[in-house]
Amino acid sequence: MKHLTKLILVLFISASFQQNLYRANPAFAFSVGEEKEVGEQLLTMVRKGFTLIDEPDVIQYINELGQRTLAVAGSQYFDYHFFVISNKELNAFAAPSGLIFFHSGLVESLDSEEELVGVMAHEIGHVVSRHLADRIRKTAKISAVTMLGVLLGIALGAGPLSEAIIAGSAAAGQSAALSFSRLDEEEADRLAFKWMQEQNLDPGEMVNMLHEIHTMNRYRMGYVPPYLLTHPGPDVRMSYIQDLILFSEQKKYVTVDQFPFQRFKSRVISLSRDPVQLVSYYQRATATMEPDSQAAAMAYYVLSQAYLAAADFDKAEKSLGKTMAFFPDKQILKADLGIIYLKAGKFNEALGLLQETRRLERSNAYASFYLAQAYEKTGKLQAASELYEELLVMMPDYAKLYYQLANIKAKLNKEEEGFYYYGYYYWYEGNLLSAKTHFARAVALLPKDGQKKADAENMLRKISRFEKEQ
Repeated sequence: MKHLTKLILVLFISASFQQNLYRANPAFAFSVGEEKEVGEQLLTMVRKGFTLIDEPDVIQYINELGQRTLAVAGSQYFDYHFFVISNKELNAFAAPSGLIFFHSGLVESLDSEEELVGVMAHEIGHVVSRHLADRIRKTAKISAVTMLGVLLGIALGAGPLSEAIIAGSAAAGQSAALSFSRLDEEEADRLAFKWMQEQNLDPGEMVNMLHEIHTMNRYRMGYVPPYLLTHPGPDVRMSYIQDLILFSEQKKYVTVDQFPFQRFKSRVISLSRDPVQLVSYYQRATATMEPDSQAAAMAYYVLSQAYLAAADFDKAEKSLGKTMAFFPDKQILKADLGIIYLKAGKFNEALGLLQETRRLERSNAYASFYLAQAYEKTGKLQAASELYEELLVMMPDYAKLYYQLANIKAKLNKEEEGFYYYGYYYWYEGNLLSAKTHFARAVALLPKDGQKKADAENMLRKISRFEKEQ
């Protein structure tokens, strides 16, 4: 049923864009403005089409990593958004207007932050060079439904669902039209290589990632990683990047602290897999590892998160303690412990640890989000409200923030603001009908000359425009 729902949704999204893509230009020149509009519509529907890993620390890490590459890439046409999809397949892809997605399966396969930056920089290279827009322009003889059906079918990965989408889009013979050409791949690799060097990161890690995918493609007979459906020729790309390395004057690079990446990877594993299976696997794994090693410390971290998901709070705390003993100076682990206490109902202990982390790392969205929840649990609603509103500046498209704020405003008898925040919650969840209903209620109740009323009116106009285009 879940797969059927996704299939219907994807075909609906595809159909909703058809008129928009053809309307502006009979020659089907996919302009920056059109790409922005398609991306904006797609962004509101992402949560319906994919199962996203949307915890604050995961979002903050992947987006801050992306912003570092964008900082050296120069000015951009688009506001980029980076997402992690809960999907075991090895895949990463860019969608219109700077929406870049990584499957959890790909994240699990990576060994270093540099490998992740290499994949990310390559995808940014495709967007900067407007390769996807060029692919779309060249498919003018293919309907927009076909084109988007293929794109989203590939995005979902291998298997019956993606095959059904591609076949259902009458695109079985056209899926290659949206794969990047060898020249596209070379250009994206050149840019990624350049941007990694400008960050003083070793671009040789790009080769390691491609080697992993190439090996899987060779030795898992009959299996083609979804990444290769749109990024062909990993062996050629490896040789090309190795040539760039050989002729580069820069040979020395910084040593990167891998803890943030390893923790991010461990969180992705724990948030995308069944906790019971994780407990079974990592109990066996830790029994065979060197006890005082980084590998064991991170295995215990995954184990702690699996126990937490299973509400076994004592074992979660004990396992996390072994990770903290190996990394005594990593403040975010104290936030992890605070969250265990919060979910175990030990609110005072949670407050202490989360407040300490926020004091030392004020930009830590993860600690701040759960500190606000701790304030809620202890009746400090105004403090929670102020903290959630502060977080909106850092994470303006994080749906959960709007939901929490809407609930608090209702408890504080600020009904008009509650409707306003519910409007944004449903907007970012892709539910346009509910968003429209709540924004309309907000407009009716908010003060006449206030900024929130103006924002709500603007959102109603935007929703109306989207509805007409569908």
